[in-house]
Amino acid sequence: MDGIVFVVDDDPAVGKAVSRLLRANGYTTQVFDSAQEFMNHYQPGIAACLLVDFSMPEITGLELQQSLQALGFPLSIVFLTGLDEIPEGEKTMMLKGAVGILEKPVNTRALLGCVEEALTRSRAAQGRQSAT
Repeated sequence: MDGIVFVVDDDPAVGKAVSRLLRANGYTTQVFDSAQEFMNHYQPGIAACLLVDFSMPEITGLELQQSLQALGFPLSIVFLTGLDEIPEGEKTMMLKGAVGILEKPVNTRALLGCVEEALTRSRAAQGRQSAT
């Protein structure tokens, strides 16, 4: 499968478990413990998706999404959350450009479906960019 899945979660056990699950299903992954660490390493221009924890210290998943959009990086995002309920306003903002919001513990089938949809969107965006 082409493309990479970036996993950003401040809980190393979650990042490791999600990465292991994705790799077992044929995906290439990179794990980051914070949004800042991800931003320090991310280079646009490849088919990729971002699995990001909604609730992290310092920079939240929503703030990371907004930063990426402001920079013009067309990265498809899947949010992971341990919260029972996300405030409606934040949920609306998250869904602008996001593939989905998944509750932890994550359902494997839902996760794989969202990742594949996110990578499909990313590949299409890469194709449109290279055609111009």
